[in-house]
Amino acid sequence: MFFNFAVLLAGAGFAVAQSGLSSQCQSALLNIASSSSAACLNPSGLISLAVTNSASSSIIPGVNTWISGLCSQAACSNSSLQTVVTDIISGCSTDLSSIGVTTTNSTAIVTSIQAAYPTVRQLMCLNDTSTRTLCVPEMLTNIQSATTTLSLNNIVALVTKLVSGQSTGIPSSAVCTNCTKAAYTVLSRGLPGIASTAQSSFSSECGANYTNGQMPSGIQETASNSSSKTSSSGAIALSFGSLNMGAAVVAALSAAFAIFA
Repeated sequence: MFFNFAVLLAGAGFAVAQSGLSSQCQSALLNIASSSSAACLNPSGLISLAVTNSASSSIIPGVNTWISGLCSQAACSNSSLQTVVTDIISGCSTDLSSIGVTTTNSTAIVTSIQAAYPTVRQLMCLNDTSTRTLCVPEMLTNIQSATTTLSLNNIVALVTKLVSGQSTGIPSSAVCTNCTKAAYTVLSRGLPGIASTAQSSFSSECGANYTNGQMPSGIQETASNSSSKTSSSGAIALSFGSLNMGAAVVAALSAAFAIFA
């Protein structure tokens, strides 16, 4: 299903994280992370990933810390997103090209991200009230419990299995939950075109009731609805290590939520 495709994309992101970003991209990301425009993305949350995570330890605690902070921040304005994305494209074009991302039409990229951001943010900030856990780390925990520690090394191994056609060992019970149903519902409302392309495979994996457009009970949308304002208070310095780990985390989240798209 589509989950497999996104894990392959995530593998490319992990490859970048393992091999390291170019010095130009590192410099660009450091400048972005310390700017007020990026404060709405909670760059400080990535520090915990750099400090507490190694290639063999689970990424889940750090992911939870980062998303918790991100969801408590005001939403990024279109202006902030444009600044961040444009600076990333400018400073990291070579790194992006190495994983197959074409950056020649930066305007189209910015517009696409601005359009998708509200829905993606809603997905990331879904909360399971029955467990008092954000849905992203909850789903990652389910997968980890059904397979193995979701460390950087093990996620790369998971991608390797997919590439070679082997089973990943991730059962439907690990991903077909109220959180995934809620995420699909949010996706169908915000990005219906993407949701429609995944409806068949999603229904086949989790059942037709998972794509009926109804929000399941016990799932709460916690994303702050207000927009961020430019302020120097969000500025923060990050290490090169945290940036590399941050790239890995973004890839992991793409893989985890791919079943929704």
